[in-house]
Amino acid sequence: MTRRLIVAMAVLVALVAVALAIPMAVVVANDQRAAFISGLEVDTLATAATMSSEPYVDWQATAEETAARTGARVVVVSPERTLMADSGQTELERAFDRPEIVSALDGSLTSDVRTSVTMGEELRYVAAPIIQNYGIVGAVRLSLPESTVDHEVQETQRWLALFVVTVVITAGLVAWIIARSIAAPLRHLAQVARDLPDDLELRASEDDGPQEVQAVATALNTTAGRLADILRRTQRVAADASHHLRTPLTGVRLRLEAIEDTSDQSDVVDEARAATAEVDRLTHRIEQVLELTRSDVGAAPIVAQDASSTIHDRVEAAQVMFAERGIDLTAEVADDVIIDAPRGSIARLIDELLGNALDYARQQVLVELRRQPGAVRIAVSDDGPGVPAEEREEIFERFRRGSTSVPGGTGLGLALVRETVAGMGGRTGASESAVGGLTIWLEIPTRG
Repeated sequence: MTRRLIVAMAVLVALVAVALAIPMAVVVANDQRAAFISGLEVDTLATAATMSSEPYVDWQATAEETAARTGARVVVVSPERTLMADSGQTELERAFDRPEIVSALDGSLTSDVRTSVTMGEELRYVAAPIIQNYGIVGAVRLSLPESTVDHEVQETQRWLALFVVTVVITAGLVAWIIARSIAAPLRHLAQVARDLPDDLELRASEDDGPQEVQAVATALNTTAGRLADILRRTQRVAADASHHLRTPLTGVRLRLEAIEDTSDQSDVVDEARAATAEVDRLTHRIEQVLELTRSDVGAAPIVAQDASSTIHDRVEAAQVMFAERGIDLTAEVADDVIIDAPRGSIARLIDELLGNALDYARQQVLVELRRQPGAVRIAVSDDGPGVPAEEREEIFERFRRGSTSVPGGTGLGLALVRETVAGMGGRTGASESAVGGLTIWLEIPTRG
């Protein structure tokens, strides 16, 4: 915006200045040329008047003094058309017959421009008669090359052009100052708007900039305040739900375990175990829903996490469960990979992916952590039935399950994975694994 405002202001002022400067230059040139000619005429008449009061022997000195003062060449010609004085120190008493001299000897003041054969350029001249005792005793002529007049006019035009350039530069500077005064609050406002998703407690200044910017800042602060209130209420609801749901479920599970331990009827024990499994599945589903809620509101703080150690720990913790089902769980993990992510999210992501692979794998599951330019890739591959290519995007949607899914799933695990990774600025996808099953992969931005 700053650049556009400066350019617009400078162009506008330049157009106005040029529109005014062109006719002004013409007027000034004409006026200056007229003033120059008038001055030359006055100098010629003054010189003629001076010589009228002097004997002709002093005319040479007067001619030289006038030439020194005006810069013009001064010549005096007798009625017989012979040269009587010349500031140019040429030979005197020679014939000097020029049209303007003839007009001056006839009693006329002559001012014009003609081509000088001897000088080879245009000559500006003024000739006047010298009168003594009511008779014309000579003619005096002051002359200058026309280029001298042109130089004076061009010098004025150059100063006028410099004035126009100065005006344009000044306008650009003023525009820059105005643009800065407007753009600085806007940049601050934009920065606050960019940072708000990470910190809803940020507020924009409502006192900087013009009224329109202040109004936008006020609206943004109001919206941020309302969103912060909604976030706090949602967090409280999630925390309360977690507490109030876990407590009765834990109580139910303890009662079912007590029935298993105390009952001597096998069918009752089997039902209790089945009910315990359902409670565990319900508890897991509640945890997933609560995690999705936290993901939606961005409740968890962002911290640096050692992804390598976390993945090693989760794989080691899952080894027993995989071994009980006869599945080989291996890991290929790069060392010292640091990821900025919500606290505990890496562990939850790996647990979700391992749990999903455990449901479908037949004999093998491979966990990989590899570095890529600007990101890391986490992949969990199994040798299960896989997912048709046209369904691989759908399995990341909430409550959507593939056609090859096993009974009992919630349809929330992979949705939680995708939304968590998206919150870190990464992306998620599914592809066919090297062993024929499915690979779920994550790409998460890293430092450096």
